[in-house]
Amino acid sequence: MNNSELNILARDKAIRYIGISKKTEYEVIKKLKGLKIASSVIEQEIEYLKELGYIDDVDYVKSYIRQCEKMLNYSIYEITNKLLQKGVKASIIEQELEILKETDYESRVIDKLMHGKLKSYDEMKQKNYLYRRGFRV
Repeated sequence: MNNSELNILARDKAIRYIGISKKTEYEVIKKLKGLKIASSVIEQEIEYLKELGYIDDVDYVKSYIRQCEKMLNYSIYEITNKLLQKGVKASIIEQELEILKETDYESRVIDKLMHGKLKSYDEMKQKNYLYRRGFRV
């Protein structure tokens, strides 16, 4: 295959992968590397997809945080770790989580847990559970 064909193949695979759900730059790179596509081709296609707005880690983080706010499932610590695992830069995560830290988000998550899963736990078990999940109690 020539370079042009490799670029088209890489672009097609990346767009199909992104089409399923939003992905971070790291996730797309990892997928393309798994398909044995050359690093130089991957770099070109990543830049192209970023220019088109198909890959945008800042937008990904904002969407992820909005989803977490609706679901009320994770502590800010857990959100940070999940985003780091997806290859998002810590600086982007910190910047976007600042807004969430200024709200009552974590207290709402704790309240949800206390009226649900933790309802039957004694106080010590509740505190230990919340502490392990990254809540400051």
